[in-house]
Amino acid sequence: MNPSKRILIVEDEKAILEVYRDILSPKSSSSTLKSSRGSTAPAAQKNDDQFELTLVPTGEEAIEAVKKSLAENKPFALGFFDVLLGTGIDGIETVKRIHGLDPEMYAVLVTAYQDRNVDSIRTLFGTEFQDRWDYLNKPFSEGEILQKARNMVSMWNIRQRDMEHRVVLDELKSKLVASEKSLTIAAVARSIGHEFGNILLQIMGRADLSREGTPETMKAGLETILLATEHASKVLERFKNLAKPTESHKLHKMDIAKPIDEVLLLVDHELKRRNIVTVVNIEGLPKINGNHNTLVQVFMNLIINSMHAIKENGKLEITGKLSGENVEITVRDTGPGVPEENYEKIFESFFTTKGDSGTGLGLSICKEIIEITHSGRISVSNHPEGGAMFRILIPQEE
Repeated sequence: MNPSKRILIVEDEKAILEVYRDILSPKSSSSTLKSSRGSTAPAAQKNDDQFELTLVPTGEEAIEAVKKSLAENKPFALGFFDVLLGTGIDGIETVKRIHGLDPEMYAVLVTAYQDRNVDSIRTLFGTEFQDRWDYLNKPFSEGEILQKARNMVSMWNIRQRDMEHRVVLDELKSKLVASEKSLTIAAVARSIGHEFGNILLQIMGRADLSREGTPETMKAGLETILLATEHASKVLERFKNLAKPTESHKLHKMDIAKPIDEVLLLVDHELKRRNIVTVVNIEGLPKINGNHNTLVQVFMNLIINSMHAIKENGKLEITGKLSGENVEITVRDTGPGVPEENYEKIFESFFTTKGDSGTGLGLSICKEIIEITHSGRISVSNHPEGGAMFRILIPQEE
């Protein structure tokens, strides 16, 4: 959105409307105008501020002007509202209704103390609107009006730019997270390809042996083939779940061992290929309130990172226990460990020790899933006997 200098003026006295016009959208002439209530205000000399003004005498017309501006995607940055309008709703009620239509719009209430005092206005508006309104006492000066307009229009534009930047950053983050997930899926897909090759070899071998064997050997061969096809079906189903977009982060009562078992099934071939021994002790843990798909993503990241750290001929340990009111899962590998100065950095977005082959997003995503989605904690340290040790704490289900 381009910077806005649009201002709405709500004032029932024509003379004061003209004063606003001379101050905020000035001409070369200079004069002094007097209102019917006795207040005076000097008109402006020519200056560099040229605001785009909409001037209306009633609150009802102000509301219609705001509706029109929003429909045209040309919102007002600021409004000056006389508190005591001649007919219809007063300035305070007008501001409250406009805030319901456009909560981003700033407001300046122009008041004489006999209209409403500032404390009563603050009470009426409440706390949610407190950073977007100000007041100005009558009679006002050119400098006061001009300063309010400059400051509040600038603040509105800064807020709009900030919101636009946040939207862009959120979109980029979503794309990067999707890219990171795609890389994980590609790595798992390669492993699954090998796994299916082994399963097919088992099926073909058993089928060939069973063709000319005894009924007993044929039965044993068919059982082996059945087990192999069931295993293939499970691997394929888990892979489909991994590749499926996560539509919701809704939590439900679950066993934390299930996403860990699912990941181990998916990477089983790669662990065997690298000759990495896996020790798992996660049975009998209390249930947690968790999201299965996002926890699969967490443990997939941690286990793949451990495999990369070990490279080959090592050990991966996954243990669980009850720690106070939390379920604690520890993932430990026998790789080189993590330098102590990187304990905090390792969870930052785009920090990577893998060079061009890493995105630096995997562990930052893990941290967000554990700490924001699951109200837990994740940390890293080095085991006394060597290797990195990731510790996850998630509150047990109440």
